[in-house]
Amino acid sequence: MSLAENLSAANHPLVERLIADFGSDAVLADDATRTYYANDIFWQPGIPPLAVLLPDSAEMTAQMVGRAIAAGIAIVPRGGGMSYTKGYLPARPDSLVIDLRRLNKVIEVNADDMYVTVEAGCTWAKLNEALDGTGLRTAYWGPLSGINATVGGALSQNSAFFGSTNNATVAESVIGVTVALADGRIVTTGSGGRKGAKPFTREGGPDLTGLFLGDNGAMGVKLAATLRLNVKPAEVGFLSFGFESIAKMAAAQVEMARTRAISEGFGIDRTKAEHSASVNKLMDGVKTLGNVVKGGKSMLSGLKDAVSVAAGGTAFLKAHNYTLHLVLEARTPQELAESMSRIRAIGQRYGTEIENTVPKVMRSKPFGPTRGMLGLDGQRWVPIHAVFPLSTAQEVVRANDDYFASRRDFMEQHGIVYSVMTMTVGNEFFLEPAFYWMDEITPLHAKSLGDDVVRPWRDRPANVAARDAVAELRRGTQELYARLGGVSWQVARDYPFKELLKPETWSLLEAVKQAVDPHGLMNPGSLGLGRH
Repeated sequence: MSLAENLSAANHPLVERLIADFGSDAVLADDATRTYYANDIFWQPGIPPLAVLLPDSAEMTAQMVGRAIAAGIAIVPRGGGMSYTKGYLPARPDSLVIDLRRLNKVIEVNADDMYVTVEAGCTWAKLNEALDGTGLRTAYWGPLSGINATVGGALSQNSAFFGSTNNATVAESVIGVTVALADGRIVTTGSGGRKGAKPFTREGGPDLTGLFLGDNGAMGVKLAATLRLNVKPAEVGFLSFGFESIAKMAAAQVEMARTRAISEGFGIDRTKAEHSASVNKLMDGVKTLGNVVKGGKSMLSGLKDAVSVAAGGTAFLKAHNYTLHLVLEARTPQELAESMSRIRAIGQRYGTEIENTVPKVMRSKPFGPTRGMLGLDGQRWVPIHAVFPLSTAQEVVRANDDYFASRRDFMEQHGIVYSVMTMTVGNEFFLEPAFYWMDEITPLHAKSLGDDVVRPWRDRPANVAARDAVAELRRGTQELYARLGGVSWQVARDYPFKELLKPETWSLLEAVKQAVDPHGLMNPGSLGLGRH
C-alpha cells in the first residue's frame, strides 16, 4: 500500500505544502471534489486523486507540476471534462489532477500576422467570441461541445467538427504550444520559442509542436497555444440529403470531400436523428427562431430562414434511414452558388434532397448546451470512433454493419441502442458509432447539464452489467477498426495504441517520453506510457 493510501488526502505532506503555498481555493482535497474528478463521461468509478489543483497562471502551473514530480506524485491534466477515454482519470492513487480551466485568457489576437494565442483552459466558445467582429476565424473552430471543451483539451485528444470537412482536425491549425514539462520548465514550440521572434510560424527546424499534440498530457501540461487565423468566408449555404443506406451516404460524402467545397457536415442514422432532434431541441420555439434570425446575413434573410425552419420541423428526419447535413462557405455569392450546385448534384445522385433545417439551426448557435451527452430519456451515451482513407469508406461501412448485425442479440439483451455518425475530415473518412443504455446519472452529468435537466433520472440505479456490455462492444469495435487500417485520435488509456505501433516507432516514442518525463509521472498510463 502506498503512502497516499495510508494518509487522508488533506493530510498528505505534499498536499499540505501546496495548500500552504497556493491557498485552499487552488488546492481542493475534500472527498466530494476528489470523487467528482474520478469520473469521466463513461468510465466510473475511477481512482480519486489526492487533490485537485486549480492554477491561475502558467507560472503557478509549472511550480505545481515541478513540486509534484519531485515528490514522486503523478500529474494528470484535465480540460473541460468532455472526454470518455480515461484521459484525465488517475491511473494510481498518488496522483494530482490539474484542472486548467482558470487559464482561460485570450492572450493576443494578431490580425495583421493572422494568429491568435490563447491559454489552454480557454473554451472554444470564448475564443470565437473574442474573434467576433474581426472577420477572422481559426480554420478548425471548435467541437459541438465548445461551450465546455477547452483548446488545451482538443490539442491533447485531437478534435474535429466545425470547419473540419475542409480544414481537417485542430492539429492542422496549430502553430505552437507552451507547455510545462515534468521538471517545471516552461517551453514554447514553433517560432514563439525563438529569441526575439513572434509566434507566427510552426516551421524552422524539427516540428516540436507535433510532439505535444494528441499526447493526452503524457509529454507535458499544455499552458497556451497559438493558432492560425483565416479570413472568415462571407457566404454560407446549407444542404441536407436523405439516403436509403449508409453505403450510399458514405459514397456521397467521399465524393463531396474531394470538391473541397464543404466547411463541415455529418451523416447520421434515424436513431441518432431521433435522439439529436429531441434531445438538443432543434425546434425549440421562439428561442431557436431568434437564433436563426440573428444568424442570417440580414434581418430579412434571417427571417426567411426562420420561417423555413419552423415550416420544416423535424418529422422529415424520420422518413429516411440516413440523413446528411452540410454547411458550405465561399468568398462570393457566385462561388457559393457554384459549390451548392456541385454538391447538390452529388447528393441527388445518391439520395434525395431534404429540408436543410439541421445545419441552419446548428450554425445559428454552434456552441449550445451539451445535452447530447444523455439520450432522450436520460440514457447514458458514449461513442467510439476511427478515421480511414477515403478510398476504403465502402469496405469500412460494410464491415461495420456486419459487426453490429452480429451483435444485435447481445445489445437487445442488455437494452443497448446503437446509432452511427459519419463525417469526412480533410482527406479522411470518420466513423463514430455510439451507444445508449439505462444507467445511473453521475455527478459529472449533473454538473455539465444542470440539476433541472437530470432531475427526472437522478434516482436511476447503476446498471453495471449494461455498462460492461457497452465496454465490450467498444473494445470489439476498436479491434475491428484496427484490422481495417483505421486510426483513432483520442487514444488516452481507452484505445489500443502500443500494440498497433511498429516496434521501432514505439521505441522512439518511449525514448522521447524518457527525455521529457524521466520518472514517468506525467499522466502515467496514457498512451500506454509511464509507470502505473
